[in-house]
Amino acid sequence: MNTTLIMRPSREALLKKIIIVLVEPQHALNIGMVIRAMMNMGLEQLRVVRPREWDPFIISAAAHRSEAFQERVTFFQDLGEALKDVNLVVAASNRRRRLGPEILPPDELAPILFAHAELGSPAILFGREDWGLPNEVVQRSHYQLYIPTDPNYASLNLAQAVLLVAYELRRAAVAPRADLPVVTLDPKDPPATEEEFNAGLSIFLEALGRAGFFKPGQEPAKRLKIDRLLRRTRPTASEAALIRAMGHVLSREVSCSKFAKRWEERQRGRAEANKNAPAEDDGGAETQF
Repeated sequence: MNTTLIMRPSREALLKKIIIVLVEPQHALNIGMVIRAMMNMGLEQLRVVRPREWDPFIISAAAHRSEAFQERVTFFQDLGEALKDVNLVVAASNRRRRLGPEILPPDELAPILFAHAELGSPAILFGREDWGLPNEVVQRSHYQLYIPTDPNYASLNLAQAVLLVAYELRRAAVAPRADLPVVTLDPKDPPATEEEFNAGLSIFLEALGRAGFFKPGQEPAKRLKIDRLLRRTRPTASEAALIRAMGHVLSREVSCSKFAKRWEERQRGRAEANKNAPAEDDGGAETQF
């Protein structure tokens, strides 16, 4: 009889698999302070999307002996690319949205993050200093993380926000709360990565469009609602594949319909409009949440 014991990684080891993602940070000093906070609390993975500036000298002044950490930082021009291999997306924001995801403080999110870290790489997103994360990013996340600040002065600096979250995660690693439910995931059918989920979702939405489901003017809102509906189920890899298969079959069955031809015309028009759209402006002040 095989009595081999499978050792589960410690929570301190799992801390190193949790990814911090900075979306469009504006100041190198803030990035340096984020790196310092992560090093203080044992987090090692930082991804940066479209930073306005990256200055190793300024970063090293804020985070001493961080040169090796800086070499591990990965940069992306597109948030979707930064999240392709991620199996859980948590958006850090104190602003309540009418149709946002479930909102939890970091200590209650910790067991969920550690469970996903056992089977892959969860990510926590922080927005740019002046306005945080846009609504569409928060609404396409699995959870929203909030820090219960004083409502009379709720705004946090980017580095402060990362430090508080990282501290709560480290505290949960070394002294987990006994009153929180145990989170278990199936290693044989792990949570879908963003790449797997979005592949299934895009094909399914394409099929619905070809079938005439989206009426003119209603499509963006309906696409967001379907994304949110399916994401709320937190599909596994096999369930994401099922969504993709359903989309393929539906698309094949309606490919010759009048709705499909109208859909293709609208898609061509949208692509042309996006190609000619002006670039967005870039902002400037200093608050995070």
